[in-house]
Amino acid sequence: MARGSCCLGVLLLWLRLGLASLPPLDYPVRLYSEASRLATVLRLRPPYCFYERWRQDTVDPSQAPRASARIGVHVWPSGDNATYKVPQVYPVPPCSPLFEEPPHPPKFAYDVGPGLACLDDTCTRDLLPGRRYRVRFVLHSRAVPQVAVTNWSRPFETRGLPQSFRTMDPSPGGHSGGMVVVTVLLSLSVLLLLAAMGLAVIVGHR
Repeated sequence: MARGSCCLGVLLLWLRLGLASLPPLDYPVRLYSEASRLATVLRLRPPYCFYERWRQDTVDPSQAPRASARIGVHVWPSGDNATYKVPQVYPVPPCSPLFEEPPHPPKFAYDVGPGLACLDDTCTRDLLPGRRYRVRFVLHSRAVPQVAVTNWSRPFETRGLPQSFRTMDPSPGGHSGGMVVVTVLLSLSVLLLLAAMGLAVIVGHR
């Protein structure tokens, strides 16, 4: 039993060292759209043609055949020294020879959150509202767990929670009660003035 635990520890250490030694590929990691920032989820634009770029740079493409290759997502929360991962892995997205992105890609979007996992699957963590997270893509294969990594993205911030109803201004448009009264009185004055002018015109014609 102790020997098995030792071997597992060595394997995890080897995986971490192997990933740390991989030179990151300069690849833009982006959100799917600005509207894809939610309180506990960040929706990413898939890494179109990332696999093809890796194949051009690598000396041994057989490490990760496309049919068995998968894309993992690593997450680095701001203010945290640890790196986490999205529990789900994704298939390699399509890459058109003419356009990097297919015309209708929503079904390929990658969701970060609401839950994350440690790299060694020993813990879990939730994405929190109003926090910043950096993201990178990792290319996996059956033979080699980590084949390629991208550079870290800029910080993506999740949306904050809506204001409590106790702190919201109940007056219309956020104006004070005095301003509302003045606006109503001015509106009534204009209506009365228009009515008087109309009546004067009618009386004049008679």
